[in-house]
Amino acid sequence: MKKRFISVPTKLLILIIGILLLASSGFAYLSLLRLQQEFKQFQVTALQHGQVQFDLQSNVLQRQLRIWLESFSGIARLEQQDDFQSLAENLDRQYEILQLQLNVENAWLVTESGEQLYGTGVLPPDVQDKISATLKLQHPQNEVLCGQVCLQLITVPVFNEKGELAVIAVTASLVDMLFAIGQSLENEVSVVSYPRQSGVLVNQAGVLSSSDKQLTNVLLYGEQGKHLVAGVSNSGLQGEVGQQSYLVNFLPLSENEQQKVFLILIHDMTSFTQKHGEDRRQFLWSVVITFFILAMLVFYITGPFSQRLLALSDALPLLARKHFSEFRQVEFRRMRLFSDELDVLSDAALELSFELEQLDQDIEQKARELENIAMYDLLTGFPSRNMLNHQLNKAVAMIESHGGGLAVLFLDLDNFKKVNVSYGHDEGDRLLVEAAHRIRSALRKEDLACRFGGDEFVLVLGQLNSEQQAVDTAVQVLQQFKQPICLDTSIFYISTSIGIAYTEDPGIRAEQLISFADIAMYEAKKDGGGRYHMHHMEMYQRIARHVFLEGEVRQALAKQQFSLSLQPQLETKSRKLYGFEVLLRWHHPKRGLIPPDDFIPILENSAYMLELSYWVLRRSFELLLQIQKLGLTQVRMAVNLSAGQFVDPKLPDYLKALLAEFAVPASYFELELTEQTLVKDINIAIEVMSALRELGFSFAIDDFGTGYSSLAYLKKMPVDVIKIDKSFVFGMLENNADYQIIISTIAMVKNLGLQVVAEGVETGAQLQSLTQHDCDFIQGYYFSRPVPEVELEDFIRAKIKDGYWLPNKH
Repeated sequence: MKKRFISVPTKLLILIIGILLLASSGFAYLSLLRLQQEFKQFQVTALQHGQVQFDLQSNVLQRQLRIWLESFSGIARLEQQDDFQSLAENLDRQYEILQLQLNVENAWLVTESGEQLYGTGVLPPDVQDKISATLKLQHPQNEVLCGQVCLQLITVPVFNEKGELAVIAVTASLVDMLFAIGQSLENEVSVVSYPRQSGVLVNQAGVLSSSDKQLTNVLLYGEQGKHLVAGVSNSGLQGEVGQQSYLVNFLPLSENEQQKVFLILIHDMTSFTQKHGEDRRQFLWSVVITFFILAMLVFYITGPFSQRLLALSDALPLLARKHFSEFRQVEFRRMRLFSDELDVLSDAALELSFELEQLDQDIEQKARELENIAMYDLLTGFPSRNMLNHQLNKAVAMIESHGGGLAVLFLDLDNFKKVNVSYGHDEGDRLLVEAAHRIRSALRKEDLACRFGGDEFVLVLGQLNSEQQAVDTAVQVLQQFKQPICLDTSIFYISTSIGIAYTEDPGIRAEQLISFADIAMYEAKKDGGGRYHMHHMEMYQRIARHVFLEGEVRQALAKQQFSLSLQPQLETKSRKLYGFEVLLRWHHPKRGLIPPDDFIPILENSAYMLELSYWVLRRSFELLLQIQKLGLTQVRMAVNLSAGQFVDPKLPDYLKALLAEFAVPASYFELELTEQTLVKDINIAIEVMSALRELGFSFAIDDFGTGYSSLAYLKKMPVDVIKIDKSFVFGMLENNADYQIIISTIAMVKNLGLQVVAEGVETGAQLQSLTQHDCDFIQGYYFSRPVPEVELEDFIRAKIKDGYWLPNKH
């Protein structure tokens, strides 16, 4: 996929456009904000002027009416009259003058008692209320009253000679006043009414009067009439009529229980909006022109730089493709007067081409050296494991094309590690070189010998006529190691174990052949080394079964299929219960009880042995508490320690934790070890045993006589009990050698101050003979088979009484 390319000038142009757009957006926002502020100020000013004009014209009308009424009462000499009849008559004669001069609509004269002495029409309730207020306050009142039309109401109190009180009320039309307001403000004015309720829209207005009814109808009943009156009464209403722009301000005029009346002032905003529109257009044009000029300037300035950058960017991939000479043939334009960064970059790229070319040559040389190192062993000169895989795959492929058989021999030098430990790795490397030379001398020219790793070698023998040819080669290799290897003054007797895998199957995998030969080599080592062993399918099946069984052991641990059985140990002479030996059992859900001899050897070399061994220890503590609850408070638990568990540094701390958790003395536990575990490293064994002995644990040697059968190491180790293996007890009465071994072992152990346990006692004659020769403890089927832990309580109740064994009933 081709990567998208954007040139530097384009990026600069995009950057400038972005900056200009951002700037223009900011200026446009500020311009709009200023327009709104000016419009708001204009509306506030218009409202203020309208309110001032309305108040001014209203005051003029009120003052004119009040002055006329007050002057009229003086001309009528009301203060010399003892009633108001003369005043009523004069008011009737002057009514027409009031209509002509002051646009008076109606006039009334009402006495303090409420008697209407004069009236030009029906006295409305709101006028009556205002007259009552004037009588009460004895002060002139004025108010705007709106119904079908809006009138200015003036009430003036008057007194006669007797001091009696009456009120003259006059209503005058506001037409002249509204006309004067419109002329003064140069606006159209209208009076509109709305229902007194919430949620009223502008288009629900009722026009009472208007200086331009058509314009008022368009503004109130058009699209903008869908606004709420409550909103526009504060902010005003904007509208467009043709090419004209208008602002409608609402001034409250009158209010009663049924309606609200507003004086609306219609301002012509056309010149105002046109001016701002022209300002915006000028601003946009200035932005466009500025942008165009800057774009051209950027293009003009960055054009040469862009061409130089493009030329350099086109040439640089040649370096990645290792076309160094072709890159140096490219000509780069330079500035005439002054150098710049692009010149520096071009020079650096040119120098880089020389450095990269030299580096590429060095890498190729090193790669060849590394390939040689990877394919050949530097010490012996033999092909390495990598070469082995390659060549063996070729040899397998040749089986089908050339016929014949193919053999792989896996060699391992016996006890080579001891040479490294005793003489050092340098001497060991010299020994490996000589061993490689002897191996090579036993092979044909077409055979392949590889160093597999450490002291292991793999031989590939191709185009064989039979399996015997591979065996003959193995014998020749073994013969080469019959003679000692002499290195200066050192002489080494080294043998080798060889595993042979032979095949005529072209479909076999190289890895399988090596694996088969490796398995056969370990079989040769098990037989003592210094020999060869042929691989066969039974061997593979045995290994596969080993792996399968190891996997099942892992599942058994997870599913708690393991349990313990306890075999009683009795004092030989008194038949008192000495203790129990803890034995591990595996109850497989499908195959039933699996013998320990089948799975213990598998576990000994796996990671699960340690986990299971610690589980056995914990479970032994739990069973001891159960036994003590049944009254057997002096019983010992003999628990086997595996080789891996014995050397595990966590063992002492784990035992301390168990002693603290179960609150029992360590003297109740006897830890059993095999001879092979002890003699692997006697010094470490003594150190571990001494540490555990300080905690209170005692020790027994299990299966004594089957291993090294030496009593010399017993003097050094803190051992308490020796257990004679059952293989000697079985034949003690038929085989004199076994009998003598048992007798001498008991005697020597007694001389060392130790106790003896005989395993595998199955007959009364065996028991009697062991008792005569002072054997301390016995265990075996003669008394009891190992008791499963679930049956332990019933067994103790049936077989043990007061700590002693109940005799069998025959």
